[in-house]
Amino acid sequence: MIKKLACRMCLSNNIVMNGCTSGGRQKYHCKDCGCYRTLKTTQYYDEERKEEILKTYKERASLRGIRRIYGVSMPSVLRWLKKKSQA
Repeated sequence: MIKKLACRMCLSNNIVMNGCTSGGRQKYHCKDCGCYRTLKTTQYYDEERKEEILKTYKERASLRGIRRIYGVSMPSVLRWLKKKSQA
């Protein structure tokens, strides 16, 4: 049995391979919604690690300090903060 891949945006099966990323992962193009992306993403930070980093930020650590200590980018921390405030 062949496993059919689906677009993460529109869940369509009408996708084609479209090159590779700089990290060597396969990119796909959805012919229905037009998005270009990889289908299988990896999550680098688990929820416990994110909570630890956000707790450090709330204790008045700077974004540059967090980047230096934990090795996480500033936009990632800001995105996590935005998601947490919306929830």
